[in-house]
Amino acid sequence: MLIQFSVKNFMSFKDKAVLSMNPAVDEEHPENINEKNGFKATNLIAIYGANASGKTSLFKAMTVAINMIKNSNYMQVNQKIFSVVPFKFDNSTANKPSEFEFIFVADDGNRYVYGFSADTTKIVEEYLYQYKTQKPSLIFERSEEKYEFKSQKSILEPLVRFNTPNKLFLATATNWNTESTIIPYKWLSEKMVTFTDAQVLTNVALDLYKSPQKDEYIRFTEELLQAADINISKINIDVKRANIEIPIGLSDSHMAFIRQPIQTASSHEMEQIEVRTEHIIGEGNETSTYVLGLGEESLGTNQLFILGPFLKEAFEKGIVIVIDEIDKSLHTFIVKYLINMFRDKDVNKAGAQLIFTTHDTALLSLSTFRRDQIYFTEKDNKTGESDLYSLDEMSVRKTDNVEKGYLLGRYGAIPYICGEEL
Repeated sequence: MLIQFSVKNFMSFKDKAVLSMNPAVDEEHPENINEKNGFKATNLIAIYGANASGKTSLFKAMTVAINMIKNSNYMQVNQKIFSVVPFKFDNSTANKPSEFEFIFVADDGNRYVYGFSADTTKIVEEYLYQYKTQKPSLIFERSEEKYEFKSQKSILEPLVRFNTPNKLFLATATNWNTESTIIPYKWLSEKMVTFTDAQVLTNVALDLYKSPQKDEYIRFTEELLQAADINISKINIDVKRANIEIPIGLSDSHMAFIRQPIQTASSHEMEQIEVRTEHIIGEGNETSTYVLGLGEESLGTNQLFILGPFLKEAFEKGIVIVIDEIDKSLHTFIVKYLINMFRDKDVNKAGAQLIFTTHDTALLSLSTFRRDQIYFTEKDNKTGESDLYSLDEMSVRKTDNVEKGYLLGRYGAIPYICGEEL
């Protein structure tokens, strides 16, 4: 369960930005709060803001931090950390490290604080704390090549020699199956899924649809599509291997379902996944079944097809899903349906959380969200700096029409277009 994420000196965020899921003292919408081992966190965060205000920068910060944790063990000595991008509109920060921090409750029921700062050449600082009581217990702390240990020092200290300046010690220690790091590492690497790269998302979804549990994923997605009032009665997925020629100019939408070359005797042999949907047309006894390829379906249908297995995984395992532009190609009612799935304790049994950005103001309602669940990003065009803040920081009554207030500019985070009036 994610409690808080913060970032500093990354892309458009010069100063520290904090996205908190720790609920404020508010009795509104108890169904919007997850609880684990006495800790509480909201299950939804909606982020609004003008284009280029910092929403995507925030999501990229989460993605970069998680991917660095996942891929740290694959780093070669002296390999650059190209994913770290500091705030560049100020000479004082351009050469300073970017900072990332996660506060979360792992599968053992304990709260952890893990953070690190890095530039393009090295990890500058890194730390991991565990809370079994109100007082934090230091597992390790690192300042470049200087390390400090409290818990399991005799086990962790010898592993320093296996680490390199550009690697995260959390990953190195976990690679040696260290008890004190493996639980927080597994949570960070497995329980947070960010959706900023559509192609990567498509590939991972297809892997799930090919897994031994593929029938369960297909059934869940069929039910999701039917609940969204999309006339698809059945999904069929076939995996084939064939020699194919890839014509020049083939569109990305078609390439989405053709995987990477397989190392076989024929370099042109590819794994091809064919997705077909069945539609029942007609009424009563006068019905016919028609089959379409997924490429013939709408963008919204494709979006739900891709999201289906991730939603099933999230509800079963308590995963944090982070989606940039959740409303892309989806009707407001369908997005509301997805949001309400996270609020429904009978569906969201494991306490999954959803963090998303959107421009759809029809979702902005205190009948759905608590005030501490609505965030805004705003960029100062004079400095290029992004700011992140929540509706809960403002004087907003529970009865206020927040959609109207947002469109009138009361909360900021909207574009000001010269010569245009609402």
